[in-house]
Amino acid sequence: KRKKIWAVELELLEKFDEVCRKHGLSWYAYFGTLLGAVRHQGFIPWDDDIDVIMFRDDYEKFQLIAPEEFREPYFFQNSYTDQIIWPISKLRDSRTTAVERQYADRGAAFHQGIFIDIFPFDSVYDPSDNQTAATAEMQNLLWMGTMNPMIALEAAKQEPPSSRLREFMLDYLRKDVRQRMQILEAFNLSFWGKSKRVNSVWEEFALHTCKSVERDWFKETVYLPFEHLQIPAPAEFDRVLKECYGNYHEFVQ
Repeated sequence: KRKKIWAVELELLEKFDEVCRKHGLSWYAYFGTLLGAVRHQGFIPWDDDIDVIMFRDDYEKFQLIAPEEFREPYFFQNSYTDQIIWPISKLRDSRTTAVERQYADRGAAFHQGIFIDIFPFDSVYDPSDNQTAATAEMQNLLWMGTMNPMIALEAAKQEPPSSRLREFMLDYLRKDVRQRMQILEAFNLSFWGKSKRVNSVWEEFALHTCKSVERDWFKETVYLPFEHLQIPAPAEFDRVLKECYGNYHEFVQ
């Protein structure tokens, strides 16, 4: 069964790569997919998904063309094409079903075919550059206001009554959640290239499984074997994987 899932995901990856090549957009294997490519030349034997990343500028272009490029049996899913709010996109196969455990109670509320994950990579806080601190703080506030509005509301209420930030956040929280996502993504695009560090904001503010990495580590691209494919990866993949997983050659149960 796992190999059948892998086969669907590899086909999705090939279709994704085809569209990116057509439009001159760059992407990279990341997270477990990058680890699998380096350590296993394919899937980690006990893994069951594919993760790729795109830098924010290319990701925004991709979001514009994807709904037209991916037609049945493919479905491009993001916060604007389906009844979910995610800071990432997914490419799904409509001929299949893959109900993730945490969404099992949602039934058919949104498309749940087998998928690959597409993460936008954004400029994020750089501890060595104090100029990024204020922008990163606003990025965090917009993230909370979009993904955790009740926490953001409590934080806004604690600000002094005259605070511009308090008024801004209260106004932001009155907007429709998709409007908030659009504002967050537009802010991330405006911040792009102004920090040496990059990461998925989901990782940065919620998951915390992989630390931010240097943008310069992506200056050169190499192609690594992944099952029957050759997939793009940052040339400094060793430094990326060490930042994420430490001694990534050691198998973790």
